[in-house]
Amino acid sequence: MKTKRIVTFLLAAAAASACWARDPAEQPSVRRGEPQRAGSTWEERAACSAPMKEGSRLVVRADFGSIEVQPGPGEQMNCQVRLRVYTRNENEARRYLRSYELALRPHEGGLFLTGRFPTERRGHRSMSAEFAITVPARSNLDLETQGGEIKVGKLQGSLQAVTAGGDIRAADLAGPVRVETAGGNILMGTVAAPVEARTAGGNIRVGDIKGAAVLETSGGEIMAGRVEGSLHAETAGGDLVLRGASGPIEAQTAGGQIQIGDSGGNVSAQTAGGSIRLHGARGRVNVKTAGGSIDLLQLRNAVNASTAAGYILAQIDAAQKTFSASELKTAAGDILVYLPPHLPLTIDAAIDMAAGHKILSDFPLSIKSEGPAFATTKVQGAGTLNGGGEVLRVRTVAGNIEIRRLEASTLERLRERQESFWKRWTVREQLRQRKLARERDR
Repeated sequence: MKTKRIVTFLLAAAAASACWARDPAEQPSVRRGEPQRAGSTWEERAACSAPMKEGSRLVVRADFGSIEVQPGPGEQMNCQVRLRVYTRNENEARRYLRSYELALRPHEGGLFLTGRFPTERRGHRSMSAEFAITVPARSNLDLETQGGEIKVGKLQGSLQAVTAGGDIRAADLAGPVRVETAGGNILMGTVAAPVEARTAGGNIRVGDIKGAAVLETSGGEIMAGRVEGSLHAETAGGDLVLRGASGPIEAQTAGGQIQIGDSGGNVSAQTAGGSIRLHGARGRVNVKTAGGSIDLLQLRNAVNASTAAGYILAQIDAAQKTFSASELKTAAGDILVYLPPHLPLTIDAAIDMAAGHKILSDFPLSIKSEGPAFATTKVQGAGTLNGGGEVLRVRTVAGNIEIRRLEASTLERLRERQESFWKRWTVREQLRQRKLARERDR
């Protein structure tokens, strides 16, 4: 029985071998060129190719070098590899080029491409590599290099990319994205799926995202289009400009401004130094800055806003069933609140060190002052609007408090202010994109 199984296996192996022999075009191939002198360096051009079905996966693992993947015609994977050795010595160049291993093989229904040195030569800085790859438009990518830029064209699949040092750039993508660089920028177009993007030092810019998004950098700004899902954006130092999200938003920077568009969920935003601007939220809003102004428009739920130095502007557009207890607080600055005329709530306002500052209100409030008339120390204002309701607490140590009725003209003016900001931002982004395109062309 054992002998029979062995014979069967050998026959199957022979049949498979004969099949490959009959159809060599179906085999992955790698073709190495001859080293050529190029100034003070030596170069070798290599090529590889293999059939690749639509929807399959390409895995690339490189010890070093840049990787560029673009969509190509048909169900075929093709790659061009340019190897360079930075030496004038031909023997040394040939020795290094011979030791570089370039291999392509089938892998779990797709392809696996590797470019690496033997273990004892890894980390050598005298050599570089450039991978230029084409794949079917509907392909899934898993790319990794220990040092170099990764660029991906417009593809209808997923992208997973990791580099130990270099930018990651991608055009519009249709599948889920997970990218990470230990030092570089991350720049992407629109993504029709969830996104995770992390860099240890660089900017993150991405267009609209249809899915949840996690964007994190240890040092740089983050800019994102509209997110259809939840959004988490965090940087250790830089501005956050987020067009908005249908779900909850968490935004945090250790030093920079935060600009957020309309949100369909709760919003939490915090900066150690910079202004915060929010252009609408259906959920609860919790924002805090250690130094900067706060602009909050179209609030439909509870709000908790705090700044150590700066003014607060809050436009509350809530109904009785959505509004709950809220607080606006600044240590040094004015507070301006716009309220809808028919919202039932209870006002609790105070200026701790008035020194000439006042509480002004379009609604009836009871105003009380403490201290002599020439040196008032504290001013308090309290009252119930439309029969009373949830408490709106307003506090400033030194500044004026204004509580105004939200009229149609005021609402239109605030809306125009909001639209004007995003128009200016869009123009700046378009100019920046054109500048980058010119630099790439050069």
